[in-house]
Amino acid sequence: MNKLLLVFAFCLPLRHLALTSGYGYRMHPLTGQYRFHAGIDLRANQDTVFAVLPGHITFAGYDAVTGAHIRLSSGDFSFLYGHLSQVFVLAGDSVPACRPLGITGSSGRVSGEHLHFSVSYQQKPVNPLAFLRDLTR
Repeated sequence: MNKLLLVFAFCLPLRHLALTSGYGYRMHPLTGQYRFHAGIDLRANQDTVFAVLPGHITFAGYDAVTGAHIRLSSGDFSFLYGHLSQVFVLAGDSVPACRPLGITGSSGRVSGEHLHFSVSYQQKPVNPLAFLRDLTR
């Protein structure tokens, strides 16, 4: 009897994860406002950023807050990778899990270099650390 083996490929967004700002309410380091932070900030120094899951790039561009950033859609999940110095993909690209998407930086409204990483499920934010923990179980 043949068995079908499904391999679910995933990657962490960076090779090494060091949290500098968590998910949830916080005092913003630049504005001083107490607001909801819908992602996490990870320490980085010109590090390669990876696609966590396979999917499609829905945005690769710039805005004043998130700087150079990428949005990746994978089924009901979407991911935002922000404050990049380089972007390797274009909107419309299909990418496998673990594909390098760009290089971390300090673009946009930041106090220093880091990766802002956020996860949404059915367009609602979820804690990225919990998401990553569940992926690795």
